Amino acid sequence: QQNKILKVIRKNIVKKAMELLEELSEDGEGYKSFYESFSKNLKLGIHEDSNNRKKLSEFLRYHTSSSGEDTTSLKDYVSRMPEKQKHIYYITGESKESVANSAFVELVKKRGLEVIYMVDPIDEYCVQQLKEYDGKQLVSVTKEGLELPEDEEEKKAFEEKKTKFENLCKVMKDILDKKVEKVVVSNRLVSSPCCIVTSQYGWTANMER
Repeated sequence: QQNKILKVIRKNIVKKAMELLEELSEDGEGYKSFYESFSKNLKLGIHEDSNNRKKLSEFLRYHTSSSGEDTTSLKDYVSRMPEKQKHIYYITGESKESVANSAFVELVKKRGLEVIYMVDPIDEYCVQQLKEYDGKQLVSVTKEGLELPEDEEEKKAFEEKKTKFENLCKVMKDILDKKVEKVVVSNRLVSSPCCIVTSQYGWTANMER
């Protein structure tokens, strides 16, 4: 019976905390100050509390490639997504400056798509559990298999490039041997000559670091 009482107390405390968070999140400057102090606790909650994960995700705030000095919520990010965009793009790293200048975000930004900058070490664990928001999958731009919206002409041009450089990729793979899993032509770069991506289901480079 005591356990039942404790469960009820816990449930009511969590419910009250959620209500207070929701109220506080509507106060711009007040929430900014709160978030700077307790963002890690919120993210830890997303990692550990599956029952309230969806609700807690509403209180996350991140810098993005379009937010400047301000932070944005996932809800606001989704509201700005072009109709053709199906996923939420993010990149993890050491600092806002390093991820903003990363080769991985070149094409995404050039296409006019927004990238979320996750620079807190706990973000790696948080995003592994969150996986999606509002039906939109969270996709790391540093992993293989990145798919950006493109028309038939762009798809055709990329397939032609892959065919053209197929032999070069084989030669480079032979030279690098076991240092890499494979060498492929990429359509994610603009000015950088190459980049090293991690497998879709493996750790990100930032996590390995």
